[in-house]
Amino acid sequence: MKLKKLCLAKVLPLVAALIFSSCISKPVPILGDKKIAIDNIYLEYLNIGDVYYSLEKYDKALEYYKLAMQNSKIYWAAYYKTAKVYAVQSNWDSALPMYRRLLRREKDNDSIKASIAYIYSMTGALKKAERAYKELVFLQPDNREYLENLTAVYFARENYEEGRASLDILIEKFPDSENIQKFKDLLKTVDDEKASEVPLDEEGDAEDKSVFDEELENSDELEDKRHPAPEANSTAG
Repeated sequence: MKLKKLCLAKVLPLVAALIFSSCISKPVPILGDKKIAIDNIYLEYLNIGDVYYSLEKYDKALEYYKLAMQNSKIYWAAYYKTAKVYAVQSNWDSALPMYRRLLRREKDNDSIKASIAYIYSMTGALKKAERAYKELVFLQPDNREYLENLTAVYFARENYEEGRASLDILIEKFPDSENIQKFKDLLKTVDDEKASEVPLDEEGDAEDKSVFDEELENSDELEDKRHPAPEANSTAG
């Protein structure tokens, strides 16, 4: 498997060059066919980016995803994959604005909301992470991952009362969860140390408003300008 990945990594740049060269060097007498050929170039950029992503060569994946974003037909697919790469690289400052923009476009997309909640958790915005995962659990009560993440955030915030309640639900609904014992061990440690009361949160509570609505308010035109979508029927090249 490692040999196969190594070979792919060496061959891909050559393949990309050949694809581009063959597409632009052949005479194309019909305008419609030429447009299809150009569209195919950008689709290949997207596919090559996917292969680099699978090889965990994220910088190269970004390079090809950004090339693919120049084509209006696959702009949003490439944009989403670019945001995903930034998240995998823990480049939160680049990832969050992109996910906000995606949420503005698809307000009911729970997958995008989950990505934003994850970024909250990883950047220490635990109050927002708690609110986000609570909303996601409400929207998808049978999603084990969301409930596990909410439980983890409760404990991270030292909100042990809510954490215990969330853990009880997890045990009842998903008894096979591999994280149950980890949460139990954590609670035992807390009990042994007689954990102090939960500290006040400086952010305050705003439970009556969706945290994702706040993200839509935070989403401004800066990200639009950073990664402008090509006009419809555009095939930059």
